[in-house]
Amino acid sequence: MLAWHYTTGRKFQHISASGMLIPGGIGAESTGTPVLWFSRNQHWEQTAGDECNEAGQPVRRLTMRETYVASGGLVRYGCDVKRLYVGEVLRRKAQMTDEAWAALYAAGKLQQAYPAAWCGSVDSLPIDGLVVHVLSESFKWQSFEVG
Repeated sequence: MLAWHYTTGRKFQHISASGMLIPGGIGAESTGTPVLWFSRNQHWEQTAGDECNEAGQPVRRLTMRETYVASGGLVRYGCDVKRLYVGEVLRRKAQMTDEAWAALYAAGKLQQAYPAAWCGSVDSLPIDGLVVHVLSESFKWQSFEVG
Protein backbone atom coordinates (compact mmCIF):
# COMPACT_ATOMS: atom_id res chain seq x y z
CA MET A 1 0.00 0.00 0.00
CA LEU A 2 1.18 3.50 -0.81
CA ALA A 3 0.96 6.47 1.51
CA TRP A 4 0.96 9.90 -0.11
CA HIS A 5 2.76 13.15 0.57
CA TYR A 6 0.38 15.75 -0.88
CA THR A 7 1.88 19.06 -2.01
CA THR A 8 1.32 21.97 -4.36
CA GLY A 9 2.52 22.66 -7.87
CA ARG A 10 4.66 25.53 -6.58
CA LYS A 11 6.43 23.32 -4.05
CA PHE A 12 6.84 20.59 -6.69
CA GLN A 13 9.32 22.81 -8.55
CA HIS A 14 11.53 23.13 -5.45
CA ILE A 15 11.23 19.43 -4.61
CA SER A 16 12.19 18.45 -8.16
CA ALA A 17 15.20 20.77 -8.09
CA SER A 18 16.45 19.36 -4.77
CA GLY A 19 15.56 15.75 -5.57
CA MET A 20 14.40 15.29 -1.98
CA LEU A 21 11.31 15.43 0.20
CA ILE A 22 12.48 17.16 3.36
CA PRO A 23 10.77 17.10 6.78
CA GLY A 24 9.42 20.45 7.87
CA GLY A 25 7.53 22.01 10.73
CA ILE A 26 3.80 22.59 10.42
CA GLY A 27 3.34 24.95 13.33
CA ALA A 28 1.75 22.42 15.68
CA GLU A 29 5.07 20.75 16.44
CA SER A 30 6.36 23.27 18.97
CA THR A 31 8.98 20.78 20.11
CA GLY A 32 10.55 17.74 18.58
CA THR A 33 11.88 16.75 15.23
CA PRO A 34 10.22 17.92 11.99
CA VAL A 35 8.17 15.26 10.21
CA LEU A 36 7.75 14.49 6.53
CA TRP A 37 4.00 13.77 6.60
CA PHE A 38 2.19 11.18 4.50
CA SER A 39 -1.39 9.96 4.47
CA ARG A 40 -2.86 6.60 3.56
CA ASN A 41 -5.87 8.53 2.28
CA GLN A 42 -5.84 7.62 -1.40
CA HIS A 43 -7.59 10.75 -2.70
CA TRP A 44 -6.57 13.80 -0.66
CA GLU A 45 -5.43 14.78 2.81
CA GLN A 46 -7.45 17.78 3.97
CA THR A 47 -4.64 19.05 6.20
CA ALA A 48 -2.49 19.44 3.05
CA GLY A 49 -4.71 22.30 1.88
CA ASP A 50 -3.36 25.83 2.09
CA GLU A 51 -4.55 28.04 4.93
CA CYS A 52 -7.13 30.73 4.25
CA ASN A 53 -6.22 33.83 6.26
CA GLU A 54 -8.20 36.92 7.16
CA ALA A 55 -6.49 39.87 8.87
CA GLY A 56 -3.37 37.73 9.17
CA GLN A 57 -5.16 34.99 11.13
CA PRO A 58 -5.85 31.46 9.81
CA VAL A 59 -9.59 30.95 9.34
CA ARG A 60 -9.76 27.54 7.67
CA ARG A 61 -8.00 25.23 5.26
CA LEU A 62 -8.75 25.66 1.60
CA THR A 63 -10.51 22.72 -0.05
CA MET A 64 -8.70 20.49 -2.50
CA ARG A 65 -10.16 22.45 -5.44
CA GLU A 66 -9.33 25.83 -3.86
CA THR A 67 -5.76 24.75 -3.11
CA TYR A 68 -5.39 23.45 -6.68
CA VAL A 69 -6.40 26.85 -8.08
CA ALA A 70 -4.43 28.96 -5.60
CA SER A 71 -1.20 26.95 -5.64
CA GLY A 72 -0.41 26.06 -9.22
CA GLY A 73 -1.93 22.60 -9.11
CA LEU A 74 -1.49 19.59 -6.84
CA VAL A 75 1.10 16.83 -6.77
CA ARG A 76 1.49 13.75 -4.60
CA TYR A 77 4.43 11.47 -3.91
CA GLY A 78 3.67 7.83 -3.12
CA CYS A 79 5.85 5.82 -0.77
CA ASP A 80 5.46 2.25 0.43
CA VAL A 81 3.89 2.59 3.87
CA LYS A 82 6.37 0.00 5.20
CA ARG A 83 9.12 2.63 4.84
CA LEU A 84 7.25 5.04 7.15
CA TYR A 85 6.45 5.29 10.85
CA VAL A 86 2.88 5.32 12.13
CA GLY A 87 1.10 6.19 15.37
CA GLU A 88 3.04 5.98 18.60
CA VAL A 89 6.25 4.98 16.83
CA LEU A 90 6.08 8.16 14.71
CA ARG A 91 5.35 10.26 17.81
CA ARG A 92 8.42 8.87 19.57
CA LYS A 93 10.68 9.21 16.50
CA ALA A 94 9.56 12.84 16.17
CA GLN A 95 10.19 13.39 19.90
CA MET A 96 6.73 14.90 20.16
CA THR A 97 5.07 15.11 23.57
CA ASP A 98 1.81 13.28 24.19
CA GLU A 99 0.12 16.68 24.52
CA ALA A 100 1.47 17.97 21.20
CA TRP A 101 0.47 14.70 19.49
CA ALA A 102 -3.06 14.90 20.93
CA ALA A 103 -3.36 18.55 19.84
CA LEU A 104 -2.24 17.63 16.32
CA TYR A 105 -4.87 14.89 16.13
CA ALA A 106 -7.56 17.20 17.46
CA ALA A 107 -6.64 19.89 14.91
CA GLY A 108 -6.77 17.30 12.13
CA LYS A 109 -10.21 16.11 13.22
CA LEU A 110 -11.49 19.71 13.18
CA GLN A 111 -10.35 19.92 9.56
CA GLN A 112 -12.26 16.73 8.67
CA ALA A 113 -9.02 14.79 8.31
CA TYR A 114 -8.57 11.18 9.39
CA PRO A 115 -5.49 11.26 11.66
CA ALA A 116 -5.37 7.45 11.94
CA ALA A 117 -4.28 7.48 8.26
CA TRP A 118 -1.25 9.67 8.96
CA CYS A 119 2.28 8.34 8.80
CA GLY A 120 5.65 9.88 8.21
CA SER A 121 9.40 10.00 8.31
CA VAL A 122 11.82 12.10 10.30
CA ASP A 123 14.40 11.64 7.54
CA SER A 124 14.51 13.20 4.09
CA LEU A 125 13.50 10.88 1.26
CA PRO A 126 14.94 10.99 -2.26
CA ILE A 127 12.17 11.35 -4.82
CA ASP A 128 13.85 8.77 -7.07
CA GLY A 129 11.84 5.60 -6.66
CA LEU A 130 8.71 7.34 -5.36
CA VAL A 131 5.49 7.31 -7.36
CA VAL A 132 4.58 10.79 -8.59
CA HIS A 133 1.05 11.85 -9.56
CA VAL A 134 -0.20 15.21 -10.79
CA LEU A 135 -3.84 16.23 -10.45
CA SER A 136 -5.37 16.85 -13.88
CA GLU A 137 -7.81 19.63 -14.70
CA SER A 138 -10.56 16.98 -14.49
CA PHE A 139 -9.44 16.28 -10.90
CA LYS A 140 -8.05 12.82 -11.55
CA TRP A 141 -4.61 11.76 -10.35
CA GLN A 142 -2.30 10.93 -13.27
CA SER A 143 1.17 9.38 -13.28
CA PHE A 144 3.99 11.82 -13.88
CA GLU A 145 7.49 10.85 -14.98
CA VAL A 146 10.12 12.89 -13.16
CA GLY A 147 13.25 13.77 -15.11
